[in-house]
Amino acid sequence: MPAEAPRDDAWSMTIAAALLRRGVMVHTASLILTIVALLTGVGLSFVGAKPGPAWLVVGAAVVVLGFVEFWLAGRVALDAELLSAIAAKGCDLDGFDGAMQTLGLMPSHKASRPIGARIRGALRLFKLQGLALVAQIAVLLAGALLA
Repeated sequence: MPAEAPRDDAWSMTIAAALLRRGVMVHTASLILTIVALLTGVGLSFVGAKPGPAWLVVGAAVVVLGFVEFWLAGRVALDAELLSAIAAKGCDLDGFDGAMQTLGLMPSHKASRPIGARIRGALRLFKLQGLALVAQIAVLLAGALLA
């Protein structure tokens, strides 16, 4: 049975990468909300309307959450590409860890982690990305209820 592990690891990484690539859908929704919040603020200032303090807080929160989601989207997309590459290279984690450390992209304590831990870490970032979008929506809904 141990001979099966590399193939199973490759499949696990391939499936996780496919799931992580769905992060672009989360990012698109978040980007739309962020742009709408920014354009609403700019639009209100052009028509001479002075947005109330509640809208300023809501708009700022949506934009800040949008920046958080943007960073997470970048990390999720990078993890998807890296998991796919590792799977395609026969799950050569030693080579991957060495290259990442040479580039200064991985601290030494993160090297030599099992594939399962790497996948869980990537999926945790994907969940955080989704939570950032949910928080943006919640802030907008709360702002609409307060208006």
